[in-house]
Amino acid sequence: MYFTILWSAVSHLVWYHVRSCVHLPPVWQLPNLKYLRIEGAHAVTKVGPKFVGCKKGDPVCNGFVAFPKLELLIFLDMPNWEVWSFFEEEAAAPDVRGEDEAVEIQKEDAQSARLQLLPHLVKLQLIGCPQLRALPPQLEEDTVSLKKILLIGINNLKAVEDFPHLSELLAIKDCEGLERICNLAQVSELQVGGCPNLSHVEGLANLQELGLGEDMQEISSHWVPGLQEQHQRIHGEDLDVYTVV
Repeated sequence: MYFTILWSAVSHLVWYHVRSCVHLPPVWQLPNLKYLRIEGAHAVTKVGPKFVGCKKGDPVCNGFVAFPKLELLIFLDMPNWEVWSFFEEEAAAPDVRGEDEAVEIQKEDAQSARLQLLPHLVKLQLIGCPQLRALPPQLEEDTVSLKKILLIGINNLKAVEDFPHLSELLAIKDCEGLERICNLAQVSELQVGGCPNLSHVEGLANLQELGLGEDMQEISSHWVPGLQEQHQRIHGEDLDVYTVV
C-alpha cells in the first residue's frame, strides 16, 4: 500500500543505460508523471501499445487518457529504435460486406479504440535515434498543448507533418533523410540544419522566424522564397531569416 502511494506520486522519471531491455516499462500508469526521459535503451526496436497501456479494439480504451500530466518527453540514444506506434497494425482480411457497411464498421471500431494521448505534453525531444522511420499519427492529433519539438540525428525520418497544435518551435538538426516539413499551421519558429534532402517545406502560415544552418543555403533555395512570399501576403512584412550554428 505504501509503495503504491509512493509510485503514484512520482512526477519525474529518468530511465537510462538499460542496454539489454527490449521493452519500455509501462510508465503510463503513473498518474502524476510530468517529466520522462528514456536514455540508452539500445535493445529497443519498437515502442508500441504497451507504452500507453491500451490495445486496438479493446473497449476499455474508449475515453482512456495515457500520460495525463506528462509535460516533457525525451528519448535519447536509442540507436536501434525503428517503429513508434500506439496501436498494432492488423492484417486486413477479405470483406464480403457492402462498401457502406464496411465503412460504418470501421468507424465503430475506431471509436471503440479511441484513447487520448499526452494531452498536456509541452515539449518533445528525440535525440540520437537514427533508425526511427516515422512519428505516430495519433501523436500529431492528440498533443493539443504541444509547443516545442526538437529532433537531432533521426536519419531515417522522412517527414514532419500534420501537427496542427504545435505552436512555437520546431528545431531539426542532422536528420539526413528528412524530405518534407508540411502542415504546421501554428508554428512560429523553424530551425533547420544538417538536412541535405529537405526539398519540400510548406503549410506554415504562422511562421515568424526561420533559422537555417550554413549547410542549408542551397537546398533551402527551393522553398524559402515560397515561405517569404506567403509571410508577406499574410502578415504584410518580411520573414525573419537568420543563420543558426
